[in-house]
Amino acid sequence: MWKEYFIYGFNKTLSAGSGTLYESQAVRIDSDADFEWHKLCYQSTNGNVRAKVQDDAIGRYLFKTNADLRAIAGNSIQTPFIWPRPYVISAGTTLTWELADNSGVSNTVRLAMHGAKIRPGEDPFRRHYRALVPFVYGTGKQTVSGNGTSSIRIEIDRDSHFLVQKITGWWQGSSLLTIKEGSRDRDWMNTAIQVQNILGTGQYPNVMYANRFIMRASVVVVQVQDLTGSSNDIEIDLVGVKLYE
Repeated sequence: MWKEYFIYGFNKTLSAGSGTLYESQAVRIDSDADFEWHKLCYQSTNGNVRAKVQDDAIGRYLFKTNADLRAIAGNSIQTPFIWPRPYVISAGTTLTWELADNSGVSNTVRLAMHGAKIRPGEDPFRRHYRALVPFVYGTGKQTVSGNGTSSIRIEIDRDSHFLVQKITGWWQGSSLLTIKEGSRDRDWMNTAIQVQNILGTGQYPNVMYANRFIMRASVVVVQVQDLTGSSNDIEIDLVGVKLYE
């Protein structure tokens, strides 16, 4: 068995309320692998949200009662909530969040559960390599038009495979990101994730719970959607090691 970094998330707009009108959001776990949930972070219009969550496969709530979202989720990947130990959710099942606005205004919540897919078989990066060299693959500075979408390619060199261990970057304004590996056609998340919920900085990087193995000469595609309505600069860096055979 081996683990591959993955994010399950959702974006949901809640009706204005006083903390009693709960709205459900099911998160479907892919059928290809169990998911080991490690970190939780979110962005919202207003942080005053009541929350509870149930593992539908066994009918178990993970909170004794509802909780303030600010108490059980970090407000960025730089300051995430971390479970005392990872929680495993079975493949092909659902996790249902119940959220209630408590601010009295319409409230958009963007939530991200960081962890790893647990895959059968041999770990592709546990073989013997003659050299492991620290390296950064980045997008460089990219500009996305207001409310626009850009597709950015990161091309992996032919001389070695690459093992991603951290994600860092810089952004001017808020946006949504998706990341996908071209060679294996594998997404890194189930939905677009808000930039604050995935990109760390040099000082506070997103240290991934599990690695992502990228084959030599492949392409990583990052899709960026602006949320600010204005021209938006962004840079994304994949930090890890080159694996020389």
